[in-house]
Order: sequence, then structure tokens, then C-alpha cells
Amino acid sequence: MQVHPDKRAKPASPSETVAPSSDEHSVDIALIKEAYVTLIDPSSRGAYDASLVCEDAYGRGPRPAQAVSLGEFTVVTTHERDNGEKHEWFYECRCGGIYHIVEQDLESGRHLVGCQSCSEVIWVGYELVED
Repeated sequence: MQVHPDKRAKPASPSETVAPSSDEHSVDIALIKEAYVTLIDPSSRGAYDASLVCEDAYGRGPRPAQAVSLGEFTVVTTHERDNGEKHEWFYECRCGGIYHIVEQDLESGRHLVGCQSCSEVIWVGYELVED
């Protein structure tokens, strides 16, 4: 709120205009835009959350709350005109939110999935099978 351009106190007159003078009030708009793009898309948000979990091995980030087999997820299959079938898996979090994982996540070996509503992370158990 202190650095938001619309929320800062406005000068009483044009002669009282104050130029930003310290790094304390400087804002990196590009960083804010990058954060918005990452967090607005559930898939990229999940990838970001998983990257934080990966950092846990070094003592940072959240730990998985539990291990859940992919077989416990609800699978939804859609048929796309150009790409054939698309599979997505959903599992309900205890907060009422949803854990969501897609085929691309499985193919890349992603096991850590964050809830789309809270900060809880689970480890999803599955094995890749070669065609």
C-alpha cells in the first residue's frame, strides 16, 4: 500500500510534488507483472509452488502434507479436435480446494502438487509406463 501509485498520499498542490528518492519506495513493475502471470494461471502457479517444495531439500519451502496415489484422483478425459484425448486428474484438499495434475506434469516426473486454494502440498504417487 505504501508504494502503490494510487494509494500513496497525494500532494496538496502541484508545488508539493515529491520525487521518489530512495530504493525503499521503488517498485519493479516487471517483477509484479511476472508474478501476476505466474500466479493467475493454475498450471504455472502449481509449477511455481512445486519449485518451492523442491527447495525444501535445502531447508526452504513447504513440505508435502501427505502422499496420495494417482489412483485416488478423479480423472477427467476430454477429446480435443487437434490433440486427441487430454487427461487431467483432480483431488479434493481438506480446505475444500483442488489439487490438479495434467499429463504433461506426469511426463516431466512432477510429483509435488499444490492446492489451488491454500498452501498445502501433496506428493502424488505414480509410475510412468513406456508405450
